[in-house]
Amino acid sequence: MKSDWQTIAVALIIAAAAFYVARRALRRLRAFRAAKGNAAACETGCGSCGEPPKGPTPPRTVFVEISRTPAAARRK
Repeated sequence: MKSDWQTIAVALIIAAAAFYVARRALRRLRAFRAAKGNAAACETGCGSCGEPPKGPTPPRTVFVEISRTPAAARRK
Protein backbone atom coordinates (compact mmCIF):
# COMPACT_ATOMS: atom_id res chain seq x y z
CA MET A 1 0.00 0.00 0.00
CA LYS A 2 1.36 3.35 -1.02
CA SER A 3 1.05 6.19 1.51
CA ASP A 4 0.82 9.67 0.13
CA TRP A 5 0.57 12.92 2.08
CA GLN A 6 -3.24 12.99 1.91
CA THR A 7 -3.58 9.60 3.58
CA ILE A 8 -1.19 10.63 6.33
CA ALA A 9 -3.06 13.92 6.85
CA VAL A 10 -6.42 12.14 7.10
CA ALA A 11 -4.98 9.61 9.56
CA LEU A 12 -3.63 12.43 11.74
CA ILE A 13 -6.99 14.24 11.67
CA ILE A 14 -8.88 11.08 12.63
CA ALA A 15 -6.38 10.34 15.42
CA ALA A 16 -6.75 13.89 16.78
CA ALA A 17 -10.56 13.63 16.68
CA ALA A 18 -10.48 10.29 18.49
CA PHE A 19 -8.15 11.73 21.15
CA TYR A 20 -10.48 14.72 21.62
CA VAL A 21 -13.59 12.54 21.99
CA ALA A 22 -11.82 10.19 24.41
CA ARG A 23 -10.62 13.11 26.53
CA ARG A 24 -14.11 14.65 26.69
CA ALA A 25 -15.67 11.29 27.57
CA LEU A 26 -13.13 10.75 30.36
CA ARG A 27 -13.84 14.20 31.83
CA ARG A 28 -17.57 13.54 31.67
CA LEU A 29 -17.20 10.20 33.45
CA ARG A 30 -15.03 11.79 36.14
CA ALA A 31 -17.66 14.51 36.68
CA PHE A 32 -20.37 11.85 37.12
CA ARG A 33 -18.21 9.99 39.61
CA ALA A 34 -17.42 13.17 41.56
CA ALA A 35 -21.10 14.19 41.77
CA LYS A 36 -22.26 11.44 44.10
CA GLY A 37 -25.36 12.33 46.09
CA ASN A 38 -26.72 15.83 45.69
CA ALA A 39 -23.37 17.62 45.54
CA ALA A 40 -22.52 19.24 42.22
CA ALA A 41 -19.15 18.70 40.68
CA CYS A 42 -16.98 21.81 40.51
CA GLU A 43 -16.14 21.00 36.90
CA THR A 44 -19.71 21.77 35.87
CA GLY A 45 -18.93 25.48 35.96
CA CYS A 46 -22.01 26.56 37.91
CA GLY A 47 -19.80 28.72 40.13
CA SER A 48 -21.56 27.98 43.41
CA CYS A 49 -19.88 24.80 44.70
CA GLY A 50 -22.46 24.61 47.48
CA GLU A 51 -22.04 28.17 48.76
CA PRO A 52 -25.09 30.44 49.08
CA PRO A 53 -24.95 33.72 47.12
CA LYS A 54 -23.44 36.60 49.08
CA GLY A 55 -25.36 39.87 49.27
CA PRO A 56 -27.85 41.25 46.76
CA THR A 57 -27.25 40.61 43.10
CA PRO A 58 -26.19 43.66 41.09
CA PRO A 59 -28.74 45.06 38.63
CA ARG A 60 -28.42 43.92 35.04
CA THR A 61 -27.40 46.41 32.40
CA VAL A 62 -29.81 46.56 29.48
CA PHE A 63 -28.01 47.70 26.36
CA VAL A 64 -30.95 47.73 23.93
CA GLU A 65 -34.59 47.83 24.88
CA ILE A 66 -37.05 47.00 22.10
CA SER A 67 -40.65 48.08 22.49
CA ARG A 68 -43.56 49.02 20.29
CA THR A 69 -43.87 52.62 19.29
CA PRO A 70 -47.25 54.38 19.46
CA ALA A 71 -47.28 54.67 15.63
CA ALA A 72 -46.86 50.89 15.22
CA ALA A 73 -49.72 50.23 17.64
CA ARG A 74 -52.07 52.48 15.63
CA ARG A 75 -51.46 50.59 12.34
CA LYS A 76 -53.37 47.56 13.53
